[in-house]
Amino acid sequence: MSSQARPKVLYIVYWGAAEPLGQSLVLPAVRRLADLGADLTLVTFEKPADMARENEITRIRKDLNRNNVRWIPLRYHKQPKVPATGYDVIHGMARGIVSRLTNKPDLVHARTFIGGLMGAAVAALTKAKLIYHNEGFYPDEQVDGGIWKAESAPHRIAKYIEQRMYSRADGIISMSHRGRQVIEALPAVQRKGTPVIVVPSCVDLNHFKRDESTARGPHSPLRFVYIGSVGGRYVLDQAGRFVAAASREIGAANLRVLTRHDPALVASMLRQGGLNDDAWSTEEVSHSAMPRMLADQDAGLFFLSQGLSEHGCSPTKIGEYWAMGLPVVTTPNVSDTDEIIRRERVGVVVRENSGDAHRCAARELKALLEDEELAGRCRRAAEDHYALDQACDRQFDLYRELISNDNGRVRSRIQPQSSRALGTKTNRQEVETQLETEVRS
Repeated sequence: MSSQARPKVLYIVYWGAAEPLGQSLVLPAVRRLADLGADLTLVTFEKPADMARENEITRIRKDLNRNNVRWIPLRYHKQPKVPATGYDVIHGMARGIVSRLTNKPDLVHARTFIGGLMGAAVAALTKAKLIYHNEGFYPDEQVDGGIWKAESAPHRIAKYIEQRMYSRADGIISMSHRGRQVIEALPAVQRKGTPVIVVPSCVDLNHFKRDESTARGPHSPLRFVYIGSVGGRYVLDQAGRFVAAASREIGAANLRVLTRHDPALVASMLRQGGLNDDAWSTEEVSHSAMPRMLADQDAGLFFLSQGLSEHGCSPTKIGEYWAMGLPVVTTPNVSDTDEIIRRERVGVVVRENSGDAHRCAARELKALLEDEELAGRCRRAAEDHYALDQACDRQFDLYRELISNDNGRVRSRIQPQSSRALGTKTNRQEVETQLETEVRS
């Protein structure tokens, strides 16, 4: 195939296009990749409540059609977890194969851990090149979220599968430079010279732009905002504890939690953190309305449990905060954020979950908010590190590299996989046996 040919890409992601992550990360990316020249088929997994929103589903389909992106929305199954996930993997493989037969792909771009499982199997069966788009170190995230215990059977099996996906992949996408270092150190990746690029959770800067905002009055409460998931790795109670400390240290403060999660869970966690009920509110906000909501805040929060996995993630909300001119208050070791904050003065790192650390961070934030150039620096941080267009350019270059035949360069670096590569019959049976053992136990 000529390096100038239009790459035919099967893009599999184990999220829904209608849910917040799909709206923030998937749809803008596939539209941009299609604009760059990818012939793209998108496979997503939609939750029943989202599929029931017929007007929204119709809007998404029309929007994708305008970019010539074919969309295959499949049904997401949550319970029971292991059988349901197995069903989704099989269903995803089957639909991926059907998609290949009707529009033969050169590449399978597999995003998320479960998406990677599907993509690896489809690529092995169809002889397409595989890009594994790592959305963090999933097995370790399950440990950090309290779902599995370290070195338990599920953790070990998932780690085994993860390593096989890295071994099978012809190209890998990491969410952070720190994660890239871990991946590039893997023997299988070193042996093959597999290209690894960094693509954080990027922001559509045309959508998230600070056209106007409501300035906080001199005696008005400090306005904190928190976007996204709560519970598990996402320690909203610690965020509430910080807001309570900030209100005592630098004056009244309010927290607005923008999430789809149960308000009762939000209330429980914030009360555990010692935040009074009259100091916070929660609501669900659409992706289209999010920029306007953020424009009226003073600082964004992101608190993550520390453990095995946080350096490999890339929180979407941090890029969105910065794009809207908001500094971020965050826990340590999150992606590449510590270094960006230190170098570009666009936030505060709360070093530990203690009263002293919270008070110190609150004082640091107070001084930062008095800097008239802060909003501009935050916007530049989003442009430099989270811009969608540049990230998609890197992904499209990877597409082109993997399908290029120029002087046999790619072929010599990326060798065919053995019969034990993930997705082949032998290895699937081995993994299935391990999973069955775990279910019985």
